[in-house]
Amino acid sequence: MTDLANLTILVTGATGFIGGHLARRLVQEGARVRALVRSPRKAAALADLGIEIIPGDITDRDGVRRATRGASIVYHAAAWADEQGDRDAVWAVNVTGTQHMVDAAIAEGVARFIHLSSCAVYGSRQQMDIDESAPPRMTGRVYHDSKVAAEEVVFAAYRDHGLPVVVARPSQVYGPGSPQFTIRVIEAVKGGKVILVDGGKHFFKPIYIDNLIDALVLCATVDEAVGEALNLTDGGPVPWKDFFAAYGRMVGVTSFPSAPYPAAYVYAIFKEIMSKVTGKRSSINREVVKTFRSHNSFSNAKARRILGWEPAIDFEEGMRRTEAWLREQGYLA
Repeated sequence: MTDLANLTILVTGATGFIGGHLARRLVQEGARVRALVRSPRKAAALADLGIEIIPGDITDRDGVRRATRGASIVYHAAAWADEQGDRDAVWAVNVTGTQHMVDAAIAEGVARFIHLSSCAVYGSRQQMDIDESAPPRMTGRVYHDSKVAAEEVVFAAYRDHGLPVVVARPSQVYGPGSPQFTIRVIEAVKGGKVILVDGGKHFFKPIYIDNLIDALVLCATVDEAVGEALNLTDGGPVPWKDFFAAYGRMVGVTSFPSAPYPAAYVYAIFKEIMSKVTGKRSSINREVVKTFRSHNSFSNAKARRILGWEPAIDFEEGMRRTEAWLREQGYLA
């Protein structure tokens, strides 16, 4: 097991949700952290922690090489996570950008490359406890397919060039700062915009941000993780109705309207058409509806076994901490 103290660690995506939490944690671990960021202005809080800020973009091969020089460990957390984004633009960041990152890591002799992927690589399988033996598959969904292709790039670097890689596959990440599964959710709840699909009976298995960061630190320190893909999720599955109910309790909302999947899907098509007509982006689209209809979860048994990791914060405590943060940030009265 490696001690991170005094190691130089490069983090991409450090101005984002997961990358930001990770960079702060690495500082606490005593590492010399540098962040490759597109906007140094957004990284002011990171600079205040002593993190070295390197302006640049993962689509710039030469800039990536310069940022990687001298780094012992690389965490690649930068990604275009927009399911509605232009395919070429998403591919340029998520796939070509990842190629630039692994090429630089190989050239600079990086000792460990941790790639932040996603359980989205499994597609929309409707089953519980999906483990890493299930092969990634493309489904035609831009973000999902780009993450599959990015993993192929990373594992090719391991197989063909001996780059010591770990591929982390988190599920839906919630908690302080989460744009998709905390901030947008509480805003939708407050605005009366939540409609459950099939009564919210379908399950998923989210992960609280601090649990994820604990696992990501271990990905850099446990030698047995090299060459592996690891699902990172919390304990038991959570029905979508319970997930939204937890946010509802924060603002006194006790119930939500529901629609059967076919009706919700048609409504999503209507919202997409209206979005194109008005130029205003809608939070409801077919991919969102498909997500809320998915009835699946991912096994974390392999990560627990290899990393010696246990999610320390359960769903109830995670939501308590999330509520405290939302109040502190002014999202709740």
